[in-house]
Amino acid sequence: MSVKRVYQSSLRQRQARSTRRAIIGAASRLFAEHGYGATSVDQIAQAADVSRATVFASLGGKPALLKAAYDVAIVGDDEPVPLPARPRSRLIQAEPDVHRFLVLYAGLVADIDRRVAGIYEAVRGAASADPAVATLWETIQRERRIGAGNVVDQVRSKAPLRDDLDLAAAADLVWVLIDPWLYHQLVTQRGWAHARFETWLGETLQAQLLPVPDRDAR
Repeated sequence: MSVKRVYQSSLRQRQARSTRRAIIGAASRLFAEHGYGATSVDQIAQAADVSRATVFASLGGKPALLKAAYDVAIVGDDEPVPLPARPRSRLIQAEPDVHRFLVLYAGLVADIDRRVAGIYEAVRGAASADPAVATLWETIQRERRIGAGNVVDQVRSKAPLRDDLDLAAAADLVWVLIDPWLYHQLVTQRGWAHARFETWLGETLQAQLLPVPDRDAR
């Protein structure tokens, strides 16, 4: 009897997680395609093939759906593992060569941007009209700035920064360069290839953060 109850509980948990994933996936697509204001909970429920009540029971209202969509887009799944603790991030952090580190980091950022740019635009567009989304937008910007500072700390552990950069300015530069808005503008709007953006970002991070190589050095 106990085994049966455990099995039924496990089955319900898997079903609930599958439903949650379907709802987040539907919300992500609709928010990215139509924006926050033009997307309703009913539309998300229909796209996920669940009831409106199930959407609210699983995740909550539209602000909660938007946050969940953004969080999943950042890491690529709904596993409870933060981005810095994931294997790819750990490999990048362990790279001893600072130039290679920034190239690898640019690749990670570009891949994240490909997933998150549409959701990011939905958050940005709705922040001025919805107080709950405004709070989410402020949180995202604050967390991005903290992440940028962490990247600068990692760069400094591998090589010196440019002489004219203090830590705050260096972190500000990274914060701006990793903004998904840039990916949206250059790739989505201007038609850059993903690989071109990735290469540009890696080269720009190096140029902005690291000393210019001495051409006369032998």
